[in-house]
Amino acid sequence: MKNPLNSRGRHAAVADGSTAAGGDLPLPGYDRLDVDEIIARLPRISQVELTAVESYERAHSDRVDVLNKLRYLRGPEPVDGYDALEPGEIVAGLRHADNATLKRVREYERKFHRRDVVLRALNDVRHDGVPAPVDDA
Repeated sequence: MKNPLNSRGRHAAVADGSTAAGGDLPLPGYDRLDVDEIIARLPRISQVELTAVESYERAHSDRVDVLNKLRYLRGPEPVDGYDALEPGEIVAGLRHADNATLKRVREYERKFHRRDVVLRALNDVRHDGVPAPVDDA
């Protein structure tokens, strides 16, 4: 079985930078949302979706606060397609991930998703990359 944290491009989506129609954005009713509502929802969407929102925002409203938040949130996934992985797939992949990948996953999770199951699994990983036994109780 392939390790999802080492399979480059497995879930990767291409963002061509083209302007999305308002209805195609990952935030329903985007044009009716105010700046604070948009900013509050941005951390919950993938890097590919952030690209679509940024393209649309630049082509339409070009609001500085929204663009600044997008600039902060935009960045590389720790591995290609990470945002498309389910938490269980990520946790399973930690067993065979190298230390550099573990570090990138930890930093990305802390900044964006903050999923308890992934963060707990990361905390259980020993320095040699092998997770400590997990108590299912």
